[in-house]
Amino acid sequence: MTRSDDDRVRELLGREPRGDYDVVVRDPDGDPVVLRNAPLLGDGTPMPTRYWLVGPEETRRIGRLEAEGGVDAAEAAVDAAELAAAHDRYAAERDAAIPADHAGPRPSGGVGGTRQGVKCLHAHWAWHLAGGNDPVGRWIADALARERTMVVAVAEQETSVGIGLKTTASIPWGPESLTDRWLRDDDPPRPEALTNALGTVTDHLDDIIREHPEAASIETLSLVGPSISALARLEVGADHVPDDIELHRDDAEEIFRIVATEPAVDRAHNPGLPSRHVETIVATCCIVLALMRRLHLDHVRLGVA
Repeated sequence: MTRSDDDRVRELLGREPRGDYDVVVRDPDGDPVVLRNAPLLGDGTPMPTRYWLVGPEETRRIGRLEAEGGVDAAEAAVDAAELAAAHDRYAAERDAAIPADHAGPRPSGGVGGTRQGVKCLHAHWAWHLAGGNDPVGRWIADALARERTMVVAVAEQETSVGIGLKTTASIPWGPESLTDRWLRDDDPPRPEALTNALGTVTDHLDDIIREHPEAASIETLSLVGPSISALARLEVGADHVPDDIELHRDDAEEIFRIVATEPAVDRAHNPGLPSRHVETIVATCCIVLALMRRLHLDHVRLGVA
């Protein structure tokens, strides 16, 4: 602990700490994320919460998860016996730090001071980050991973976007509508038409990010729909492909370069490309590449129907 730690913890808490603590988890820049509290405050008051979440980003993410019903969802998902055992482990560790000669009131309860169920996801996540064996912490980790996932369903006329656990949005363009608007007049399409098609999708994605900022930080992008299945078959060069394949950015750029510079009569001879997608595969590539470029993704998952 340093004076700068004390100053930063005071800033994060918005008040003077009332008891002794250690910083047990830090972010990559060294900023405090989790505190381990002494079991007694400075005036002898019991402190039931052993691990306290103070990192701003982690606090914000867990707060959003709680606002979406995470407390009830976690309690319903986690085995009650496992949760009870976790409360016991938490309490035992905390109580072991109480001075042997302490004769006054003692902290009670488990995680967050509760004896059963789930009271506060922040307390569970703090313990999990500090290495605690906590089933609720593992549930939170899975939920946060899903939060950083975007699922995009590409239909003929529009594209629906699912972000995290509940957020949904849409881009009013699909392969057919994008082709009709920008890519139908010339064969192969003119470079400026391709730029317009890519820009149209990007502009609508920017609108989604402004409304749902969490979309900008997604780590996993999965795409589904008939046109995505066609792209997967084109990538593999066969009619039969796995249900889910990974498409890397360089490969996506190369496929786009090939199909966008071929006339349709030549494009039709690409192995794996279904005939009904010959006219719209360029637009499909525009949608996929616009997403990958704007979200800075090195790869995406293509679902095959």
